[in-house]
Amino acid sequence: MEINSFFLDLIPYLIPLLMIGIGSALDIESFQNLLTNSKSSFIGFLIQVTLLPVVGIATSFFIDNQSIAIGIIVIMCAPGGHISSMYSSLMKGNVALTTSLTIVTQLIAFGTIPFWLNIASIFNKQLGVRIQIDATELLIQLLYLVLIPVIIGMVLNYYFPQQALDTQPAIKKLFTIVTLVIAIGVPIELRDIIFDIFQTSSIFVIFNLLFIFLGINFISKIAKINDEDRKGIIAEGTLQNLPVAAAVASLLEINIITLVALNYFLISSIVIGIYAIYKSREY
Repeated sequence: MEINSFFLDLIPYLIPLLMIGIGSALDIESFQNLLTNSKSSFIGFLIQVTLLPVVGIATSFFIDNQSIAIGIIVIMCAPGGHISSMYSSLMKGNVALTTSLTIVTQLIAFGTIPFWLNIASIFNKQLGVRIQIDATELLIQLLYLVLIPVIIGMVLNYYFPQQALDTQPAIKKLFTIVTLVIAIGVPIELRDIIFDIFQTSSIFVIFNLLFIFLGINFISKIAKINDEDRKGIIAEGTLQNLPVAAAVASLLEINIITLVALNYFLISSIVIGIYAIYKSREY
């Protein structure tokens, strides 16, 4: 099904601007944290690049709609939600760990996403060749959408730290406004078809969120991860990356992927937001 949407077409142009803002909040310490907190970093990284994609692929076997099944896989393979650090801060998690994992998993997404999509096409034959994606093409997309803008933001932070700090509230407001515009505009614009897509995908989104949440808590307990790091990993592991999923949707030319990713973003933001508020009241 071909979907034409003004708001969906806006996403590729807005993503780089948002990434510059995210990059302006990063510094070398964001990456050093991965080395000083190696166990939690390794567990969080492993969950993000292995457990989530496997859950997405397993879920796809129970979805009759091919495009929605692909959408579930793609969003589970799309690393690092942009608002994960905000939620991690709200629930008193390790924000530095969350932020570091977001950036690192995004940097290697050009390799991990094609890998898991090709694995999915092997094990789930009904998906066929539609999800085979070229790593080079994805790398180019992610360079434009994510990596280069983040580097620009980091450079601005390095040379103009005070200005970068002062602009953070405005950037967060801009991100909120853009997200609300897309979250409200897309359903209104595509009201004739979006209800069926959201209805079909919501049950699988909720199942995946529940499984990942329980999985992270179980793994953290077994690995003896401290509570602060566990919360940081929960924020990172449950809030996936809508812009990266949109980039993959563009490459595969399946706009429904973006709608499924948007649905995941909305549901996960609400569910994890409620959890974060609940946890914040414990202190």
